[in-house]
Amino acid sequence: MSDECSVETVGVLEELLAQSILLRDLYKIARWQSCNGELCRMHQLFEGHYKEQLRLVDVLIDRVRMLGGTGRVLAGDFLKATQLCCGVRSHRAPGRWVDELLDAHELVLSTAQPAGATDNHQWVHEFAVGLVVLTNDMQNVSLREQWLHQTHQSCVRTLPRKAEWM
Repeated sequence: MSDECSVETVGVLEELLAQSILLRDLYKIARWQSCNGELCRMHQLFEGHYKEQLRLVDVLIDRVRMLGGTGRVLAGDFLKATQLCCGVRSHRAPGRWVDELLDAHELVLSTAQPAGATDNHQWVHEFAVGLVVLTNDMQNVSLREQWLHQTHQSCVRTLPRKAEWM
């Protein structure tokens, strides 16, 4: 790989790493705040996605180091560069967490697969970028589906029972 392509690839991987670290942390906080019985399924989903993002961060760190990127990777350094600005530690309604997580996934996917990306970009063919796309796309879809199911279930529970209609 040429030095120019390597520098471009490392730059994209470092940006994806920063976004993945933030996404991992969003899932970590969201799972803590969804421990009550009503959101048990969401808690399990957040837990699974947190673990997948944790593994993804490790893969990205290894790949950046392998390509000669940042020698010492610190989460704080990468989080300063992220576009998402949110109070990660504040208590939020579950719907707000889902919105923020979906936005974060969309940002990661748009970074990894920018509109109009061509074969001229070497990083498009990078294994780690493909893994980021696959993981975030799957998490995005499953989060949307689970949240839709969760909100549908809570709407059904709030409808009056047939005996109450009369």
